[in-house]
Amino acid sequence: MKYNVSQGIFITGTDTGVGKTYVTAALLAELRRGGAKAAAFKPIACGEGGRDDARLYHELMEGEVPLDTINPIFLRHPLAPIVAGKLERRRIDLAEIRRAWSLLAARYSAVLVEGAGGLLVPIKRDYFVADLARDLGLPLLIVGRLSLGTINHTLLTVRQAQAMGLEVKGIVLNDTLGRSGLAERTNVAVVPELCGVPLLGVMPHGPKNHRAVVRRICRGLFG
Repeated sequence: MKYNVSQGIFITGTDTGVGKTYVTAALLAELRRGGAKAAAFKPIACGEGGRDDARLYHELMEGEVPLDTINPIFLRHPLAPIVAGKLERRRIDLAEIRRAWSLLAARYSAVLVEGAGGLLVPIKRDYFVADLARDLGLPLLIVGRLSLGTINHTLLTVRQAQAMGLEVKGIVLNDTLGRSGLAERTNVAVVPELCGVPLLGVMPHGPKNHRAVVRRICRGLFG
């Protein structure tokens, strides 16, 4: 299936561990299967997993660009970038991120940018993930858990984005636990109603119906 990929998207989460990489990789694979010139960009990676996420994107992109372009800033500690940078005595260079972004944006029709954690994760003093999304000029896709607690987290994320003038294209809820309780069943309707933002899809727990959901999300984002 072909998609109209005339711009990128910034993929942020309501929290850590909600499955941003899982969703980003699935969207990247689907867009490229449809013939789109698509890339993924992880400006900052923090944690013991190292550059595993960036390496996954590198593999999906068939090695078309260097790993350092996909992930220009890597910090070893699984902490907010501002904290990890201080511990490792490293200055986070925003110009380095912008250079890598410019290379990808010039080469690809759509760049999927995976942020670090949520919108208010600090990158530098008085500079947050939301500021990076705004500087790149990209609309947001918000990824949240399907389970209990996601109403509060998602609504806070949407309101913060709107307060900063960021466009929210939609929400994806990720079934990270594989449960089908009352919270999971009702969140599908309640989250988009309260947030005023479309729910583009619910990523299933495991591979069942995975691609059909990813296609629906891509259609919602790229037509």
